[in-house]
Amino acid sequence: MTEPTKTPKRIWRIVLVASLALNLIVIGIGIGAMTKFGRPPEGPPAAANGSVYLRALSHESRRNLGRDMRDLRKQHGEKHGRNRENNYGYDSAIAVLTTTPFDAEKLATIMEEQAQVSSEHLAQAREMLLVHLSKMNDAERQEYAAQIVKILKRRQP
Repeated sequence: MTEPTKTPKRIWRIVLVASLALNLIVIGIGIGAMTKFGRPPEGPPAAANGSVYLRALSHESRRNLGRDMRDLRKQHGEKHGRNRENNYGYDSAIAVLTTTPFDAEKLATIMEEQAQVSSEHLAQAREMLLVHLSKMNDAERQEYAAQIVKILKRRQP
């Protein structure tokens, strides 16, 4: 009888050692990066435009308010002629950008109109949030304020 060869065992041992070495290299790179650049901040940043106010709402309130805001955005887009077919109003800017000679004043006018539309939409969304908050009782508003504090504290070192 012939003895079975030990080559398959040896190959698997080499594969496992190589895998372990690769894992240790990846872990070392991660630890080195954290040491050099510091730990990433916990939680999402406290951004502008009301995101902290929205994140502090309960899940149900965010869903309801989000649905209402999506409806508002749709109405707002229809009012200002912005929809998927015209790339939400960017087609006119793209046309100006691709035209020779370039008309910077025309693009500035388009961008100003877009900023005005965004500002109007933001004001309406802010009003919707204020109406929602006005319907809360004192205890709900206290809990809401506590959630805002909690979100803001997550970003502090």
